[in-house]
Amino acid sequence: LIMYITLTSLPSKNGFQGQVALNVNRINGFRDVDYTDIGGNTEKDLAGYPETYTEVLMKGCSMAVAEPIPTILEKIRDSKMRDDRNRS
Repeated sequence: LIMYITLTSLPSKNGFQGQVALNVNRINGFRDVDYTDIGGNTEKDLAGYPETYTEVLMKGCSMAVAEPIPTILEKIRDSKMRDDRNRS
């Protein structure tokens, strides 16, 4: 059975921010990445913390999404629990 989770992609240059459905069986890992400006400097929020996004590492590609790693892991856990309930 193929399970998908829905995440939010990063905004494009014109401001569009869409949804992506990812196959949880193809996800290999995650990486926090900081936003950088043209000069390579880390962009910070109003409180001075680095602004970050999550890169989802998959077989053959990667996807940049807005959700933090703990939220993605929770969505994967929830989808697997739903699948287990559907099988019983």
